[in-house]
Amino acid sequence: MADETDNKQAKPASDKPMTWFDKIGGYILLAPGEVASAPGRMSPRALAWGGIALAGLILLSANIIASSVFKNAATDLTEAGLYSISNGTKRVLSKISEPIDVKVYFSERLGEISAQHKRYFDRVRGLFERYQSLTGGKLQVSFIDPKPFSDAEDRAVISGLTGVRLGTQGEKGYFGLVATNTTDDQEVVPFFAPQRESFLEYDMTKLVHKLSNPQKPKIAIMTGLQINGGMTPQGQQTKPWMIMSQIEEFFDVEVMPMSQDKIPAGVDILVLVHPIAMTEKAAYAIDQFVLRGGRVLAFLDPVSEIGQLTNPALGGGLENPELAKLLKTWGVKFDATKVVGDVENARRVQSSGPSGVVTDYVAWLALTDGNLDRDEVLTDGVKVVNLATPGHFEPVKDASTTFAPFMTTSKSAMLIDAMKFGGYQPDLVGFLRDYKAGGKPLVLAARVAGPVKSAFPDGAPKDDAQTAKDGKPAEEAKPADRAHLTSGSVNAILIGDSDMLYDDFWVQVREMFGQQIVMPNAHNAVFVMNALENLSGGEALSGLRGRGVDDRPFTMVDDLRREAEQKYRQSEQALTSRLEQLQKQLAQVQQRTGQDGSVTLALTDKDKDTIETAQADMINTRRQLRDVQHALRSDIEQLEGWVKFVNIALVPILIGAGGFAFAAFRRRSAGRG
Repeated sequence: MADETDNKQAKPASDKPMTWFDKIGGYILLAPGEVASAPGRMSPRALAWGGIALAGLILLSANIIASSVFKNAATDLTEAGLYSISNGTKRVLSKISEPIDVKVYFSERLGEISAQHKRYFDRVRGLFERYQSLTGGKLQVSFIDPKPFSDAEDRAVISGLTGVRLGTQGEKGYFGLVATNTTDDQEVVPFFAPQRESFLEYDMTKLVHKLSNPQKPKIAIMTGLQINGGMTPQGQQTKPWMIMSQIEEFFDVEVMPMSQDKIPAGVDILVLVHPIAMTEKAAYAIDQFVLRGGRVLAFLDPVSEIGQLTNPALGGGLENPELAKLLKTWGVKFDATKVVGDVENARRVQSSGPSGVVTDYVAWLALTDGNLDRDEVLTDGVKVVNLATPGHFEPVKDASTTFAPFMTTSKSAMLIDAMKFGGYQPDLVGFLRDYKAGGKPLVLAARVAGPVKSAFPDGAPKDDAQTAKDGKPAEEAKPADRAHLTSGSVNAILIGDSDMLYDDFWVQVREMFGQQIVMPNAHNAVFVMNALENLSGGEALSGLRGRGVDDRPFTMVDDLRREAEQKYRQSEQALTSRLEQLQKQLAQVQQRTGQDGSVTLALTDKDKDTIETAQADMINTRRQLRDVQHALRSDIEQLEGWVKFVNIALVPILIGAGGFAFAAFRRRSAGRG
């Protein structure tokens, strides 16, 4: 009986089959009134399934919470921060004073056909959603699918959007934007070209900035170049430079000739572009403009390569006395007779002509971080600036102004006579072959500011063309309602090159769906716009324009190639000189002219020995030249091989080695336990 009683007491309180759902934390769940005789534990298998279920529940909950709370959160791992909202954009958005309506048109059908355009649209949507949140609703954004033959498609076409064919049935897809402000100003993006995706934030922020600031500052451009298009002496029509369209987006521009005798009223900034033919009256007008508080952005040039193409007289290489007088008053000297060469920053080019030599052109420079003062706001967002045959500046001793350089060469720079750059094709190889480092950096651009006196202490220049009726000299020509100023302050930014403004030196233009796609390859325009905004008192887009243009040269390979090529060019020169001597010697030995003008050959044994020696010398020299070329390629290829190994193989090897080391450590730790 005792045994039966004990067995009954040990019997579970319920005959109901127990599942893993009935066990939590190692204890048995009992029905009401039931009492367990002993605690029950979960099996390892049941515990594993319970952990998996709980982990899934936690993961699902975390995703739901994160998608709601961190909807707009993102991490940008790109070096240039292309997917982050810049401070420049935040400044622009914070200053919006009136509502701006933005309509983004995107055809869902286009997204179904092209994954690239769908991804790009998602980025555009995300960007504008962040813009909208930063403006507190002042930026009103809507996304529209212009289905075929709908009112939305009609509005898209009327607004100027470009449709692309999606099939043979005539259906078109749209991916563009229309934005308006309260005064009916309108900005349109006909089609979002994927090629400009890296410039998306700049393009959209610029668009918002223009609509929120419709009133443009006024600037005047005084130049002898056809920067705004025109007719060449040969009767050819030239197009406006691309830089003009960039400037006109933000400024009211008036282009004036160098014979201008006064600066129009209301002009905030005067831009001088290669003022080689500056007259005395123009110099006086500039002098008085500066003393009245006007700001100057000057692009001076010892050799204007673009000017030479349109008019050889505009090439340069000569001092302009009126310009020199102004600069001296401002405390600056510019040597218009010398071109700056810099082998360390030389651009790789191919010369025209049948030979097509590829070499470093020491007078065409690509300036990067080491040449730019990062403490100067003008270089914000500027990573590479291309210059062509630039000049240099020096401060005048004991000047009353401050001279602040912000763009300089390397210490290897040298000065080259500007007259050597005349003609159609300069000797690119000769410049590299004869290069001699100067040992100090040269100033290519500088800011000048401070108190100055007038360059015309006696007042306005006299008009020699006018004479009084009694034969006496004419009176001084004074601008209407303007008193002559004898002192004031200068605020000027000076750059030693004007070719940097020309399209070929900073931008490529492509045609796509009937519209021009501008693809910058240097930050020349970024720098120009930074300078104009700085002089006009605003820096809204400073630092933002440079996004999308990236120049990451392999400096080690470039230095190695450049050093080897200089040796190669020296050997080449020696070979060329030797060949010329041998050719003359052979001509003298082989040719004999008779009385009737006929050519006879009379070679002696000595002559034959001379010819054989010369030919052997030529073969030996060519062999040495080939050895130099082979050494050049061998060193570069070896270095490139190591770089490829590091980029492709080394990182995976390190990760694998780290994994094996961690696994070995775990095994040792488990063995000790």
